[in-house]
Amino acid sequence: MRRFFGFLFVLCISSCGTPAFAHEHQAGETAEQTRTVEWLQKWKRPSGDFAGIPHRKDSCCYANGEQQDCFVVKQVRLVDGKLEVFPESEGHPDYDRWYPIEHNITEEDQRDPRESPDGRAYVCIQGQMAICYVGGAGG
Repeated sequence: MRRFFGFLFVLCISSCGTPAFAHEHQAGETAEQTRTVEWLQKWKRPSGDFAGIPHRKDSCCYANGEQQDCFVVKQVRLVDGKLEVFPESEGHPDYDRWYPIEHNITEEDQRDPRESPDGRAYVCIQGQMAICYVGGAGG
């Protein structure tokens, strides 16, 4: 029985591979997934109310170098009237927590708003802070 579960574990690791990330191309992706990845790779950071951050100059994704930092939003909640999001960060446990959406980074609040490419909400994180956020269809 122990060997059987070990075999299943190895089989899953070899066939499942690593989790797909929001802004990285994956083998066998659909045309919609390709468009989404390309949109995320071109998504530029709004200045919000951060001092010294130029509007739409820096990329939202890969703000932390070559490590994953943009995620589909798994859950959204309001806490004392403030929006918080929980990223779908499987494979990246350091990001498994709620992030407040502050500093006027929400795309709908920008003078040149961007819309989600596939109707889902996305958040990009730098350090311990959300730096880019686009809401999905319906919120």
